Amino acid sequence: MATLYVIEQGAEIGCNGERIEVRREGALIGSVPLVKLEDIIIFGNAGISTPALKRLLDRGIEVTFMTIDGRYQGRLIGQTTAHVALRQAQYACAADQARALTLAQAFVEGKLRNQRALLQRFSRNRADPPAEARAAADDLDAYIRRVNRTTRLSALLGVEGSATARYFAGLRSLIGAEWNFSGRQRRPPPDPVNLLLSFGYTLLAHKVLGAVQVAGFDPFLGYLHSLDYGRPSLALDLMEEFRPLLVDSLVVRLCNDGRLRPEHFHAGDEERPVVINDEGKRIFLAAFEERMRTEATHPEGADSGPGKVPYTRCIILQARRLARVIRGERERYEPFTAR
Repeated sequence: MATLYVIEQGAEIGCNGERIEVRREGALIGSVPLVKLEDIIIFGNAGISTPALKRLLDRGIEVTFMTIDGRYQGRLIGQTTAHVALRQAQYACAADQARALTLAQAFVEGKLRNQRALLQRFSRNRADPPAEARAAADDLDAYIRRVNRTTRLSALLGVEGSATARYFAGLRSLIGAEWNFSGRQRRPPPDPVNLLLSFGYTLLAHKVLGAVQVAGFDPFLGYLHSLDYGRPSLALDLMEEFRPLLVDSLVVRLCNDGRLRPEHFHAGDEERPVVINDEGKRIFLAAFEERMRTEATHPEGADSGPGKVPYTRCIILQARRLARVIRGERERYEPFTAR
């Protein structure tokens, strides 16, 4: 199953029998069989016909709309699942502060462990590993030990924030000076690396949101991220453990192996200080999909136990793992961590 990314401005998406076609000024520029399509993500000014929308919704294929620079705007989905019992248990768990905190701690612990693993892995693969990356990895050990000692969500968020700041200080040392990356800044991203991180997190959130919905959850009620109108808090919770593995590591590789170069970016305006061009966007999207298809060993990847599955499948397995904990079938949620 594949994701169709439409970045050509002025393109029109339609259906022709059992295929989705993308045309621009009448010329066919892309065609995908419906049976191979998982979802469609549209960037900027591209149209889609009503017959195509109906066919996609009938098949359960979601359509997500983003601005030209990759900010999420909205999505169209078909009929939602009717997992009433799971959602009732989800709401009850959110009302139990102790249970909710335990889940939030697990999400944070998974994120910090994978951040540490990323810094250690990239340091090992260098002939002269930067001392800052090694020091940050060591410091994360202390933050990980503090996670389960927190007694309030506010304290947990404080640990998470401090640990993540230390992590990005280490990550900075793994990226060449030509990228001018001084640390994580989000609104708006002031440099190419921050732009890529935000872009990748948006794409990943879309993937995790789909897994959460398939499992039957209400995606808007989370345990780590606060309730906010229109924000899929539970999807953002589950995404935490996958950020370092699927986005941060990808950005480091793309900036260091020459696939992306500073020339793929140019200055924008006050709202968008830096902009990625279409060539750079295509390179990043292709690399992101390749990363999502990469196989990793998951404890439940095979019928009888551990097995290798694509990261897309890992996310679904984690959503199901979380569902079993919410229903009381398991005592504790175990985040997915790098081996």
